[in-house]
Amino acid sequence: MKTAPSTAQLALDDALTAFLDEEIAPLVRRMAYRSPHSGAGGDREVRAMVHEGLTGLGVPRLPLPAAAGGDGRGQEALAVVAERLGEVLYQGLLPDTLTAAGLLARCGDAHLGLLRLIGEGATVALAVRSGTPGGATTAVPAPLTADRARGTLTGTRAFVPFAEEADHLLVLGTDADGALHAALLDPGAPGLVRRRHEELGRGELYAVDLADTPVTAWLNLGEDPAGLWRTVLDGARVRHAALLTGLGRGALRISVERARERRQFGRPLGHQQAPAFRLAELAARLDAVGLVVRAAAWEADRPDDVGAGAVRLSAAQALAMAAEAARRTATEAMQIHGAHGMTEDSDAQLFYRRAAVESPWLGSPAELRAEVAPLLRGRIAARPRRVLL
Repeated sequence: MKTAPSTAQLALDDALTAFLDEEIAPLVRRMAYRSPHSGAGGDREVRAMVHEGLTGLGVPRLPLPAAAGGDGRGQEALAVVAERLGEVLYQGLLPDTLTAAGLLARCGDAHLGLLRLIGEGATVALAVRSGTPGGATTAVPAPLTADRARGTLTGTRAFVPFAEEADHLLVLGTDADGALHAALLDPGAPGLVRRRHEELGRGELYAVDLADTPVTAWLNLGEDPAGLWRTVLDGARVRHAALLTGLGRGALRISVERARERRQFGRPLGHQQAPAFRLAELAARLDAVGLVVRAAAWEADRPDDVGAGAVRLSAAQALAMAAEAARRTATEAMQIHGAHGMTEDSDAQLFYRRAAVESPWLGSPAELRAEVAPLLRGRIAARPRRVLL
């Protein structure tokens, strides 16, 4: 198992760091500053600019197969991207687009045209979640009515990010018989209604209602649709764990800067032993989480060698650890900043908001532990037992 970044990964990280410089990073981070009652036009322009820049760097092409003009790289490279974006509190369609690309690439050559468009900058929003943000994607996607004879879908998806900005909508759901369906929709199709949420993280989340909405294309999910979706979900969890790790690093960075500036008892707060030790502990924890995430990405790129169960277990473990670390670091950032951290002028409240929303997005730590408990029991049962004579 390899956790040290390769030369190619370091080069990718350097390119992203240069792109997300001191001018761009604050624009990305402060998108969550928007008042709930203000327009979002400026935010959309920033998101479009950032996505165009990431496309210029070749990020959407990284996981695509060569037949679609991609680089054929795996989760190790994408984890580098996700962690760097997490540091600047990225909000946009890239995570959903990469997940959709992973599913489309596993459905044969029927969708190579769309994969090429994704490599050129097209975006896809996933419509999977119903109910709580983490609920639907942790097991089987929520129910819907799929009428293949008429080519329509009917149902509701409660949490669809950036539904008004996506070029395509990818809907997953189960029918009354428990069969999993996946279909591509035009976001402007008849029968599709969007309602925007006002949520803690000040993102762009929508509820999407489908009423006999015509399908653009059905995806062929093969003989084991649920297994295929779980494989794609494992990769998404690894990337999301990397994003949360980056979020934690970003929160830690502004905490250290604030501890240097804020003075208590006649000296900087960072010179006080108690807060200094707490920040050091968080730094060590985030380094450990980063190693776990890179190990999970390494395994996700080698499912034939380590086994699908091991990939699922490591992805869930990485996400649970990263979610807890992100929430804890964001909370500590608020403590270090004091009352100033709760004002709109401080970035600490932005990290706190995003950590609260992003942490349970693909499964809360409790849900993830419940999911992998059978895998852990099976691994323990398979171990040879010592026989004492």
